[in-house]
Amino acid sequence: MLNNAEFDHLVIAVPDLQKYVEQCEGRLGVGAVDGGAHPGLGTANALLGLELGDDLTESLGLARPRGANPLTYLEILGPDPEQDPALAAGRLAGITAPTVQRWAIRPDDFDGVVTAAARSREPRVDLGEVHDMTRRRPDGVVLDWRLTRRTPLPWSGIQPFLIDWKDSEHPASQEMPWVRLEKLWAASDEPAAVGSVLDFFGIALDIIAPGRQEGETEGLHAHLKGPGGSWTL
Repeated sequence: MLNNAEFDHLVIAVPDLQKYVEQCEGRLGVGAVDGGAHPGLGTANALLGLELGDDLTESLGLARPRGANPLTYLEILGPDPEQDPALAAGRLAGITAPTVQRWAIRPDDFDGVVTAAARSREPRVDLGEVHDMTRRRPDGVVLDWRLTRRTPLPWSGIQPFLIDWKDSEHPASQEMPWVRLEKLWAASDEPAAVGSVLDFFGIALDIIAPGRQEGETEGLHAHLKGPGGSWTL
């Protein structure tokens, strides 16, 4: 079980970034800010601040965000038109509509959790490799971080990945509109196995069978609420 791990961000993958940023604004009533490109990976993103309700934070089993403004955000991830489309193919494989692709948690001891996962007696916990990444924000600030990555995504993205922002300014610390994550849940044909994996992280997600509701597929699902409306993915 992780100690003092916080929810960092939720990734919505889309096949066309500009189109679905506009769709998001139409549904939630706020416009996402340009987050910048991921050089060499073929993707770019747009961001919204993300507020988690107290009930959701407690039900997930994560630490309460510290400080007046929680360092939590929503990332809309899509192909970068300035890069070779083939570069984004792996990261966005199968993405034909907005999809809750994966989510990140931010532990106090990144290295310690990576080591614990490698030594875990739960063989289904696999964080993959640690990767160093950078991107330049539109204002010129360079962000430098590291994360765990496994391909394909473990358990269709239900298992969170770890992130460490090192000494960089956290993306959610910049001024941006905010939306609220009302609900986060998972759909899986293997609820017991997924539950065991989440237990390693001390996380409790509602896990249901795929297709119980119309449009519900294997993976993560979310209900977002903004000043102009709501969006369920």
